[in-house]
Amino acid sequence: MPFLLDPTRVRCTLGSWLVLCLVAACGAPAPASANVVRTQNPPNTDPTGQLSISPGRIETDVQPGVRTTQKITLVNDSDQEIDVSVIATDLGQSSDPRNVAQRVEKGEFGAGSWLTPEITDFRMKPFELVAFLVVIDPPTDATVGTSLGGLAIDSSIASGAIGTANEPEGATAPILLAEGLLQIFLTVPGDVDHKLRIVDVDLRDKYVFGSQRFAIWNVTFANAGTVNEHVAGRVDITSVFGNAAHSEKIDDYVVLRGARRTVRVVWSDIPAIGAFTATAKVHGDNADRIEASSERLVIFPWWLIVILLVAVLAPFLYLWWRRRQDWRQYLAEDAWDAEDDPTLAR
Repeated sequence: MPFLLDPTRVRCTLGSWLVLCLVAACGAPAPASANVVRTQNPPNTDPTGQLSISPGRIETDVQPGVRTTQKITLVNDSDQEIDVSVIATDLGQSSDPRNVAQRVEKGEFGAGSWLTPEITDFRMKPFELVAFLVVIDPPTDATVGTSLGGLAIDSSIASGAIGTANEPEGATAPILLAEGLLQIFLTVPGDVDHKLRIVDVDLRDKYVFGSQRFAIWNVTFANAGTVNEHVAGRVDITSVFGNAAHSEKIDDYVVLRGARRTVRVVWSDIPAIGAFTATAKVHGDNADRIEASSERLVIFPWWLIVILLVAVLAPFLYLWWRRRQDWRQYLAEDAWDAEDDPTLAR
């Protein structure tokens, strides 16, 4: 007997499959990538309450049209579940001189569109480690030089649909809200241009008096080249006679392409007296050394100020004392003449 299909049953079956597909597409979480690794670390007895990001910065060469990947590791060093979001973004110069870069909506040399993290929104258990890949896909028309991208990694106390978690009893290090930024600097090799210069070596206090035992210089760099520059060097301080007085190291700093950055140099435990000049001597990635000097620093101790005041006031004090003596002598002579000659008595 031939196998016959019941039209009603076929319609019901197709409708059921359609409903199931819609539910799966709208409500079911996407399967995790095989490259995403989750590891449950043992509890930390002294949690920092922070989400650690490794590496802290990625700097690598890329080729136009060639896809590569980089591994990112996150660790929830907290005794609470947290929700994490990972978003690719452009980077630009930071408005905070302590930081290198900040997220921007559209950067002049932005590379946020080159980045695709494997996971974007997920939940982490207390002390859990999550490792995933970020795909780097430079366009075929990518120009020579450094492009600036990054991953904005934000975390907050777990809530909502990902697995609604309550705060664990006795929690000691909650993450209320944390904003992290993984800097990713991608350089297309080629005929790059190095244009690093020192804009200013600004002395904060030209004259130092009394008990102040430090001097501060702000060294500002500008990078007009086509690549980021790693700046290192030192600030040499010499006396007015040309003798070396002190040298302060400038650690390795990154100055973004097309940006400026200011580094603070502090000379602690300065001498009690003297005049000094600071000269910044640094180099970028092309090893060419550049120099710039500051205004002269003049240091006065309190006792020198007192001596100078006495030296200035001494002639006036002496004249006042002489006139006072002359006036007393005049009065004494006038009284003596009055005693000898009664007609002069007043």
